[in-house]
Amino acid sequence: MADAFGRRAAAGGRAAPRDGPPGRKAQREMRIANWRPTGRAAVAALVILAWASLSAAADETQTEETMPLGIVQVPESESALRGPVDGSEYIVGPGDRFAMTLWGQDVVTLTQEVTPEGELVLPGVATVKVSGASLDAAKRLIRERIAEFYEESVEVSVSLVELRRMLVSVLGQVDSPGAYVGTAMDPASELIKKAGGLTAGASERNITITRRDGASVGVDLIRYRRTGDLSADPPVLDGDVIFVPQARSYVYVFGAVAQPGRYEFVEGETVGSLLEVAGGFTYAAVTDEVELREFVDDVHTDFRMLNLTAAGGTSCLLSDGDQVYVRSKNEWRRVTRVVVDGEVRNPGSYGINEGVDRLSDVIRRAGGVTEEGSLANARVMRADDGRAVDREFQRLSEVQPGSMTETEYAYYKMRYIGRGESVVTDVELALEGVASQDVLLLDGDRVFVPKRTNTVVVTGQVARPGHVEYQSGKRYGHYIGEAGGYSNRARRGRVTVIRASSGEWQSARRAGELLPGDTLWVPESPETDWWTTVKDVAQFAASVATAYLLIDQATQ
Repeated sequence: MADAFGRRAAAGGRAAPRDGPPGRKAQREMRIANWRPTGRAAVAALVILAWASLSAAADETQTEETMPLGIVQVPESESALRGPVDGSEYIVGPGDRFAMTLWGQDVVTLTQEVTPEGELVLPGVATVKVSGASLDAAKRLIRERIAEFYEESVEVSVSLVELRRMLVSVLGQVDSPGAYVGTAMDPASELIKKAGGLTAGASERNITITRRDGASVGVDLIRYRRTGDLSADPPVLDGDVIFVPQARSYVYVFGAVAQPGRYEFVEGETVGSLLEVAGGFTYAAVTDEVELREFVDDVHTDFRMLNLTAAGGTSCLLSDGDQVYVRSKNEWRRVTRVVVDGEVRNPGSYGINEGVDRLSDVIRRAGGVTEEGSLANARVMRADDGRAVDREFQRLSEVQPGSMTETEYAYYKMRYIGRGESVVTDVELALEGVASQDVLLLDGDRVFVPKRTNTVVVTGQVARPGHVEYQSGKRYGHYIGEAGGYSNRARRGRVTVIRASSGEWQSARRAGELLPGDTLWVPESPETDWWTTVKDVAQFAASVATAYLLIDQATQ
């Protein structure tokens, strides 16, 4: 028998005679000729062999490649498994298909399906009640029953080769409530998906499965997705009813957790389980203590500090509306960086230590200024990050624009649009080692080195606005003349110089020499309504005349 088994294993489970592989009929004859059971096993063996022969004869028209002995093809519509079937967890029921293989002088495989009555029929041997038993227990019962009819040298193996299909009802807050087909390995979430998924406002954590025996099993889809807890998304069984209620109560977790926010409340929820669902602490969290805030009535809350390292800390039960606050460590691994743009050899972001790194340090790390860079016009811009509170800007933010003076509105608009300020420094002197100009940088600062230019921009009410070639020592009048002079609408008394190096606005008369990159702006004079002016003057004159006459008459 051992030699025969070895030859069959080498041939992939089939006999391999010298004249080529035998057909199904020849295999059946070889099995019957070689199989030698004794005693009462002979009767059972002949019945099993006859059953296998009838099954093979029914499949005579199919090739061995498409339907090998003992293999059951699973329908394509079958749900994919999440992993190997756990024999201790899987519960056998009607419709499950088993393959039983006898290993002796020959190898015989028989596949049988559990009957609607929950029994597995072993032809010529007996029936075995397997429904409701675990897979491990059912396989043990089958092996023990078959072993009663065979010699000890015959080995018996039992395998689950096809899962049963069954109806499960999905009700409540799903798009399409009803009964759906599943397998005993499908999780509850798979059946909910088949029912169209959850509706708006549906519970994700208080879903229940009611078994045929009345037992209830909870489903927590959030816990399953966030923690991978398979028990929170259990497999369904025959006749289960999945009910999805409306979400009604919530708890909250804020602060240094991976996913802060509102979570549906589950009866029995603890501080520890809520923190787990929220993704756990971040690295910056204070992990030994949290603040727990609870409602004392419908309006007011009270808080207490909860020591998580003490006994019962994480197992503290929560109630509807409770809030857990997780504090962060101050300045824990805060990333501080600046951006260097423009004409440097390696522009980009650079990490800094606030209070240590200076302007010259970062520019040198950026490779220094290129030949095209203009240090005279280089600037350091600092974001408005709340370090210095602009109380005037805050005040104006609460005032209607129509109620502001012209000066207030101009200041508010400048601060609102800019929301950042240039740091007063001379970058060229800073690189030369002048300590007063080599400013300390802060997180969010931006260092910008523009390209060198040899022009002054003249814009506004001039004949030919544009770039005018820079001339050393020249004041604003020279550049206006080069731009064709003032236009008819020019407001000559309000000509302004905008410095390229700082963005500062200066009166042109006081600005002195203009520098490369500066902008000279000539504003437009406001339009004058002469007719209105004449009427106002005439009305004023009439009033004065009337007053004079009244006074003159009174003195006579």
